[in-house]
Amino acid sequence: MKPVVYILESVDERALSRLPTDRFTIVMPGEEPEDFAAVRAIVVRGKEQVDRALIDRCPHLSVIVRNGVGVNNIDVDYATARGIQVLNVPGANADTVAEHTIGLMLMLVRGMYRLVREVKQGNWNYRDAYAGQELRQLKLGIIGMGDIGQKVGGIAGAMGMKISGASRNQIQRERVLADSDVVSLHVPLTDQTRDMIDAAALSRMKPGAFLINTARGEVVDAQALLEALESGHLGGYGSDLMVAADDDLRQRLLDHPKVLITPHAASLTALTFFELSDRGLRHVADHLGGVEVEAVYRVNEV
Repeated sequence: MKPVVYILESVDERALSRLPTDRFTIVMPGEEPEDFAAVRAIVVRGKEQVDRALIDRCPHLSVIVRNGVGVNNIDVDYATARGIQVLNVPGANADTVAEHTIGLMLMLVRGMYRLVREVKQGNWNYRDAYAGQELRQLKLGIIGMGDIGQKVGGIAGAMGMKISGASRNQIQRERVLADSDVVSLHVPLTDQTRDMIDAAALSRMKPGAFLINTARGEVVDAQALLEALESGHLGGYGSDLMVAADDDLRQRLLDHPKVLITPHAASLTALTFFELSDRGLRHVADHLGGVEVEAVYRVNEV
């Protein structure tokens, strides 16, 4: 019997060539396997949950592949206990997320989003009141100097920004928060980083500084963020993700004139979507074919 590959979320169709139908049975998003016992691989992006219940429905599951980096939607501990390999695709989205991060800075700090909106409304005279800042000569503080953080620093440095970086070390983080005109977040979501940017952290930032978040929404405390914006202490917030909050608070943030949020689309460009899909499905083929996947892609050890 051919192994069943259960794909929970969309993949680039071109990447399906990695799983030839003479070797694999593919179950596409929106479908369910006829026999969960035949499922050997699960492929997911960042939305669908691979929890204990789903893992238990697949008694012969061998590998879970995340076509991306973060694995918060996968019960890695339970998978490890069951001897199931978890693989991801780090680095593949670094360039596109870095580009998106710089784009948010330009829209927010230079006020480019409002410039476009005013012209669309016929207000060409808005240029007389416009007084946006340049990124050049501003201090950019990057919290999280992994692949994406380093790419952001490289691009921003080429644009004339003054770069400083910090890991998740609290002392480094506090220094970066206090010294920077723009702070950009690039950390994974963990127990240590959840609500890392709280009221105390925001109060350490320069008055009028800008906060960019293309990491995880839960890294920022939503109530503290709104209060910092409404007080005028925070100059603006740009993010590719919504914060964790109730509907009312989320809507108040969306409606705030100093907030720009995109729908977690930084890595959804055509090129990167293909690269993530292709590498992820290659992981499936390699693992089920007995080929050892490189350590850099192994989330756990089994």
